[in-house]
Amino acid sequence: MDLASHQRILLGLIRSNYEVGRDDEDYFQLVARSPDLEEARGNIFLWRVYVLERTCVLTVALLRQRALLEPALQAFIQSRNVSPFREYQPLLFLESLAAHPDPLVVSVSQFELALMKVREGDAGSYIVPWQVDPRVVLHCLAQDVTVDETASAGRYITRLSGSLPRLFDIASVEG
Repeated sequence: MDLASHQRILLGLIRSNYEVGRDDEDYFQLVARSPDLEEARGNIFLWRVYVLERTCVLTVALLRQRALLEPALQAFIQSRNVSPFREYQPLLFLESLAAHPDPLVVSVSQFELALMKVREGDAGSYIVPWQVDPRVVLHCLAQDVTVDETASAGRYITRLSGSLPRLFDIASVEG
């Protein structure tokens, strides 16, 4: 087996997206059953949580409230070739949530992603749709209070741009 194939299998084992079969070398079967592999997976998970708690504060808070952090992070780890450089991890994680089945997770994560970009000087302008009042959601998440969506249902957008005085504004959408 060549080195690249060997490395791909090991990466697949670490990401939990490679199933060792009977035809695989004994070495890979041994690694797959190793408690060290579980420890490595746990360490990778904890490192990702550590980085994301400090960089994606709002999104991580919402995911935790909804008991979605672990599945979202596991899906991210399994599906993305994430840079070991922590500066890139938050952007990639937030991008990965754009197709999340929970619309509030999508809104919060895309808002936070756009806010990161405009804070860093991105000249773009971003619009994020919401099915609830973002003021209520953002306030609850910033205060570590459970979000009650039913109290603030409606159609809103947030516009984010470096040209706005506070980098974003919120507008109600008619109709």
